[in-house]
Amino acid sequence: MRKNRFARVFCLLCALAFPLLYAPVLVGIERPGVFTGVGCVWQDLLFRLRPGVLREGDPKLVLAAVDDETGKAYGFPLPRGVYARALDALKSYGVRTVVFDVLLFEPGPEDAKLAAATRRFGRVVHLYTLARNAGNTLPVSVLRASTPFLGYPDITRLLDPDGHVRGFILFDPEDRDPFREDAPAASLEAAALSAHLDVPVERIAADRGLEPFGEYALNFRRVRTWPRHEHGGAGGAAGEPGIASSYRRISLVDVLSGRLSPAQREALRGGLVILGSTTLGYYDHYPTPFLEAAPGAEFHMNAVDNALHGDALRRAPRFVTLLLMLGMLAASYALHRLSTAAGAAGAAAALLGWLAFALWVFGKGWILEFVPPAAVFLFSYLVLTAHRALTEGAEKRQIKGMFGQFVSPEVVEELASNPEKARLGAQKREMTVLFLDIAHFTTISEKMGAEALMAFLNRYFSVLSRAILDRRGTIDKYIGDCIMAFWNAPLENPRHRADAVLAALDCQRAMAELNASLGGGLPQPPAIRIGVNSGEMNVGFTGTERKLQYTVIGDEVNLASRLEGANKFFGSKILVSGAAFEGARDAVEARYLGRVRVVGKDIPIAVYEPLAEKGLLDAEWVKALPVFARGVELFDERRYDRALPLFEEFGRLRPGDGPGRTYLELCRGQAAAAADAAWPGVFNLTSK
Repeated sequence: MRKNRFARVFCLLCALAFPLLYAPVLVGIERPGVFTGVGCVWQDLLFRLRPGVLREGDPKLVLAAVDDETGKAYGFPLPRGVYARALDALKSYGVRTVVFDVLLFEPGPEDAKLAAATRRFGRVVHLYTLARNAGNTLPVSVLRASTPFLGYPDITRLLDPDGHVRGFILFDPEDRDPFREDAPAASLEAAALSAHLDVPVERIAADRGLEPFGEYALNFRRVRTWPRHEHGGAGGAAGEPGIASSYRRISLVDVLSGRLSPAQREALRGGLVILGSTTLGYYDHYPTPFLEAAPGAEFHMNAVDNALHGDALRRAPRFVTLLLMLGMLAASYALHRLSTAAGAAGAAAALLGWLAFALWVFGKGWILEFVPPAAVFLFSYLVLTAHRALTEGAEKRQIKGMFGQFVSPEVVEELASNPEKARLGAQKREMTVLFLDIAHFTTISEKMGAEALMAFLNRYFSVLSRAILDRRGTIDKYIGDCIMAFWNAPLENPRHRADAVLAALDCQRAMAELNASLGGGLPQPPAIRIGVNSGEMNVGFTGTERKLQYTVIGDEVNLASRLEGANKFFGSKILVSGAAFEGARDAVEARYLGRVRVVGKDIPIAVYEPLAEKGLLDAEWVKALPVFARGVELFDERRYDRALPLFEEFGRLRPGDGPGRTYLELCRGQAAAAADAAWPGVFNLTSK
């Protein structure tokens, strides 16, 4: 009960604590949750674990790179006249849209040339920046007037705590368009899509089936290695390193010189070109799941690609993750209640299944936060398992201490391994009880010294107790020279009647072997009498807080004790009640001795004496048993004159048999009394 209470309270506390650790914003705390960092790593890992679901970048998205060669040719910063020439060249190649990933905020001598080229091209996106506290920064006025397509490129607003960019938005929910106060600020991506698709910017989100202010996870494209220069057919100079990128890059030098390969010309025709810097020190760069650093322009291309094809990744809502966390908590609670091996196997299967499901869902375009539910599951399962191990260790020691002295080691181990089977509270259940007593013990003890007597008892009790324990019996107590044992507690035993009767036979056999081994070392060979009864009894612990005894009580227990004493009347070795014999009939060979009414009982019962295990009756008994059974039958019918010769014959077959001699004397007595018709067919025993 304490173990279950701990598990329930612990899981309840986890159910309250983990959601707050996962999403502190739930209680008004504006800070990342403890799983934010590792969640970012998991998102990157998804792309590497499932490379098969990655798509190629759109071949019509091209980066016109202001690279080192461009800088060497034209200097840095690049003159705006060069940008104007680039626009004209790109228009001649059939490019549909050009996006400047270049900030042109300071006036320059060639602004008019660039503005004129912008108007000639038509679909050109220029940039402005958002600064909520200091005001927006706009391109120079002549450029601002040259195009209707303006957007902000501020990637830094999307930075995760580890400095990576993993998402994009189309419109800033907190800033307004600097040219139209009634519209939200449009991102570079929204402006690029508007220009490229001829859709008004305010309708671009609805046109692509996206939420205007929703933050989407980037569906990064497969990275490949591109030749640094593709002109000349086979590529650039021998040994020249390639460029790792998801999109084709063309040096602005090649664009202006016209040294383009057919593949480059095809990519430019009708394509969308982002014009940006890739020169170290002149561009913003961020890590990706595949590259240590990529230019900011490539992130913009990825976002445009996702929006064009409608395959941006969707993150599962937070409430879904919270439900998964609670589900994992419930799973850990259920698994800790299984056996250690089954629980460990179930935990491994749960984690592998959760991983497989998260990867499968990723292939369908969703990102599930794998780490928070997995962390909840692992933490709670390990704590519950550790607590269980500690409490079960104490529980096992307690059980071994309680039962180790009166049940077999195998039963103790089973109870220790499955403590729930040791129902320690008081119970009423169907059980079998055995009383064993050493005959003539008083006479024997009077002729032995104290040490010899105790050694004698210990030796006999050791042998007899072993016979009982081997048949899954429970030793209740030793009372002087008596052993009390019972079956069907603390472990349930459907064969408790048969096991108890077989244990009685084993005790008689062990007694004969022990007497034979001791020879003449005792004043007289001891014998044992056994009584066995089955019925409904009360079992449990009795005693005080300092000393407890696991015992069984009830009228049926007393009857077993009376049957042990009734052996003296019949001269038998074992007496088994009819209730016990019915459950052992298929396990033993036995004879019916009659019906008796013991002291303290009004209702007579049938009694039997087991002779051997089923099928092991010796030849003499096989011949003599039917004679005895027929004699008892005639005796019960009060036909003593016909029963007498049968018992005389039985005496010749089994000389010295106690019950045979008893019935022989009873027949002679009843015959001499002229067959007293008043005899009720029940032996009324007057002594215990």
